[in-house]
Amino acid sequence: MRGNNSMIDLSEGYIGSSCVVKAKNNDLLIMGTLHRIKTSFIDISSTRNELPVISYNLFVKVEVYNARLGFRVLIGRVYISNQELIRIIDLNEATNDERREYFRISTRCDGIIFNLTHQQPDGTIKEYQDFKVSLVDISLGGLMFRTKEVLGVGETFSIVIPAMKENMLYECTIRRSVEKPENYIGYGCEFSEMTNLQEDILYRYILRCQNEQLKRIR
Repeated sequence: MRGNNSMIDLSEGYIGSSCVVKAKNNDLLIMGTLHRIKTSFIDISSTRNELPVISYNLFVKVEVYNARLGFRVLIGRVYISNQELIRIIDLNEATNDERREYFRISTRCDGIIFNLTHQQPDGTIKEYQDFKVSLVDISLGGLMFRTKEVLGVGETFSIVIPAMKENMLYECTIRRSVEKPENYIGYGCEFSEMTNLQEDILYRYILRCQNEQLKRIR
C-alpha cells in the first residue's frame, strides 16, 4: 500500500453523512454514505452495495454533508473501489472558496428576480419585479441565469428559486455576462453573505439535484 502522510481533521460525527464523489472536471461519479474515517483515509459505502467502480489513483473531490456539523470538501485519490466500498487516500481539505465552487450543478430550473434596477442607455431606469429567468447552473457561491434582457455588471437583486420549495430570498450581485445562443445573455452572479439556514437550504437543493442527475445517468 502506498504511503500517505496527508491528514485531515474530520470528526467521527460525520460517519453516516451523505457524500458525493466527483471527478476533477466536476463530473458526478457516485453518491454514498461516509462509512469510516481514519487519519489517512476515508471509506464510502452504499446501503445497496451497488457503487460503480472508479479507476485506481483517480483524483477526486468528495463533498460531505452533515445537518449538524455542516459541509466539507475533501480532495484525494481512489485507492480501493468496488461495489461495496470506495477508499480515498492522500486527503486534503479544500479552501473555503474552492469548497463553494465545487458544489456546482447544471440546472434548468426557473428563478424569480426582485428588486433589480437597471439604467438604460437613454438614462431611463427600468425596474424588475417578479421577473422570471432560466437558471443555467448554481453553486454555494453563486448562480448563472440567462435572459434576453440587457443588464449591468455590478447590479444587485434578490432571487427566489421555486424548485427549492422554500420561499427563501437570496441576495445576488451580477459579476459577469456572456453571450448565449439564440440572442440570450448569461449572467454570472455571486451570492451575498448568507445565513446558515440559507446555506443549508441551498445545499440540500443542490444535493437533491445531484441525486436526480445521478439516477438519470444510471
